[in-house]
Amino acid sequence: MAEYNKLQPDLSFVRNVMEAGGDTVKRCYQCATCSVVCPLSTPENTFPRKEMLWTQWGLADKVAGDVDVWLCHQCADCTVYCPRDARPGDVLGAIRASAIRYYSRPKALADMLSKPGGVVGAIIAAAVFILAVAAMWAQVTGEGFPFPEGVVVYDKFLSVIPIDAVFLSLVAFVLFVCYNGVINFWGDISKGAGLPLSYTGSVPTPSLGTLLGKYTWPAVSDILSHARFKKCGQTAERARGHLWLLWAFIILFVVTNFVFVAEDLLYNAMHLIGPVTPMPLYHPVKLLANFGAILMISGIWLIKTMRDKKTEENVLKSSAQDWTLIWLIFAVGATGIGSEVFRLINVAQIAYPVYVFHLACVFVLFLSLPYTKFGHLVYRSTAYVFQKWAEDVKAGRAGFGLEKPSGAGEH
Repeated sequence: MAEYNKLQPDLSFVRNVMEAGGDTVKRCYQCATCSVVCPLSTPENTFPRKEMLWTQWGLADKVAGDVDVWLCHQCADCTVYCPRDARPGDVLGAIRASAIRYYSRPKALADMLSKPGGVVGAIIAAAVFILAVAAMWAQVTGEGFPFPEGVVVYDKFLSVIPIDAVFLSLVAFVLFVCYNGVINFWGDISKGAGLPLSYTGSVPTPSLGTLLGKYTWPAVSDILSHARFKKCGQTAERARGHLWLLWAFIILFVVTNFVFVAEDLLYNAMHLIGPVTPMPLYHPVKLLANFGAILMISGIWLIKTMRDKKTEENVLKSSAQDWTLIWLIFAVGATGIGSEVFRLINVAQIAYPVYVFHLACVFVLFLSLPYTKFGHLVYRSTAYVFQKWAEDVKAGRAGFGLEKPSGAGEH
């Protein structure tokens, strides 16, 4: 008698996808139009047809182990040509949102930061926390709070020592959550891709040197050029906004680390050089920082404009999480420029509160990395690397210790 595998649908997974913006998934009748018109789908990596079917059936495990979910850039070409208005791009976007929550710990933060009210509350809480830290530090040093006298200098208001302690702790926490999420994600997509396990039973992984040199750099080059984004049809103009935003983050990351090393370590901690900040407007680092801020605001505004237009045309569906992230990034850029402007015109009563608000927005934006759509930066990048690695493994070009080494386990 023939044996049959009984499907065990995960109805909570289907419900979460529908609530996250994939409510049209039930309309799909598997015509495969979406996979045919998708500019990024290939014969080796066809999507989003199979993902639509798996989601309808509630096969959460299959979807979790599908790297193709992350190779979709929600270009909306499939939505425009879908005869059933099933909106596959929006469904895959909702699946990615659910996946980010799945890999996050604690999930309460993902739930909070996915809602506009939660983000506003987090910004307020971060601002209060930063002020409390500043007040406690002022009790120790006897200076710098609430408003220092004289010319506006932010280091006098919020000393670098407590602020560094706050943000370095945040960085450590976020990196820990991201690391655990990526490790679990890599394991799931390795199993989903059907890669053979090593002799120890673990999922295949390249050595660190091979990973960085052979697979990560090509993926990074792809990301920096936004080559895949540029293939999109209906939302092709989004590529420019995303590219500007990406480079803005890179520039501001470089500037922030330069100031941290020069001002906080070499000057404040080690006294090897003189003070670095505040920098004159013509200083190269200041020029780079201002360029990065302008690029950030311009990029996020292009993305907002594109989403407004495509939402109105019913080409793209934007969720509350999409808009929340857009406005949070805009707030980071706007308050950063506002902090500089009010410092230059020396209006202490406005400059210091705006500066605190800017730090709070930066805090929440960075905190949101493993918990919101901002996590695309982590998981899509990982998917790019994995795709190149898996292709080599399947073609036999990349060994990773499938066979038991000679002498292993022998006594």
